[in-house]
Amino acid sequence: MAHRIIFFVFAALFVFEFSSCSKKNNWEIVLDTSNPLALAPDVEWAVVVVPYSSFRKDTSWDAQAAGYCKQGECFPIQATSTISVEGKSQTWYRFESGWLPESAVKIYANKFRAEKAAKNLK
Repeated sequence: MAHRIIFFVFAALFVFEFSSCSKKNNWEIVLDTSNPLALAPDVEWAVVVVPYSSFRKDTSWDAQAAGYCKQGECFPIQATSTISVEGKSQTWYRFESGWLPESAVKIYANKFRAEKAAKNLK
């Protein structure tokens, strides 16, 4: 009797083990290649983290507004500038529409990470 129980336990384990090894459906990772800069290692992306901000023509709050953006928008960074204001350093980022201060954006290594972070802001 004990041999039969052991046999049935091993048989059940054998069936369970091999039934879990069934062929999985093949799935494919689709990479969006529509923007060649999306994964470029030398291009960082910024997400606007404040409700609204204005692009400036220069790296100063006193500079003329050059355009506007809102929370959750993503932009590739074209340049970075660190300036000193009253003894404190401030970093500004250049975009196609103008400059934004570091307090208005969060920086990401690629477009896909930036877009994911932007979705989480909304």
